[in-house]
Amino acid sequence: MLIKKWGDNVAKIPIEDKVVNHEQRIKYLEDSMHELKDDLTQGLQRVDESNRYLRDQNSEILREIIKRNNVSDKRDFDLKKIARTNHLKMFGMIFGASGLAFALIELIIKLL
Repeated sequence: MLIKKWGDNVAKIPIEDKVVNHEQRIKYLEDSMHELKDDLTQGLQRVDESNRYLRDQNSEILREIIKRNNVSDKRDFDLKKIARTNHLKMFGMIFGASGLAFALIELIIKLL
């Protein structure tokens, strides 16, 4: 391939050789641009595949997190419900026991 640099005795080269050299340089640059374009296209395809894979993984992770949050929320609700129920039972026993104690004391006072 006869590729000469632009500054190498340009005036001494015949015009036909300059045209051939120019055409060869253009062909070389076109081939280089085509290779760069192919490399860029392949790189972008790999990036797209990687992004698709990461999106799928992120979607799966998000689904699992939402599922665990829902389970956690249900468990928290159940625990609060049990706590309320236990509070009601405790107040019922306190008032029931105090009523029973009052009735016993009243009965003892009447018997004396």
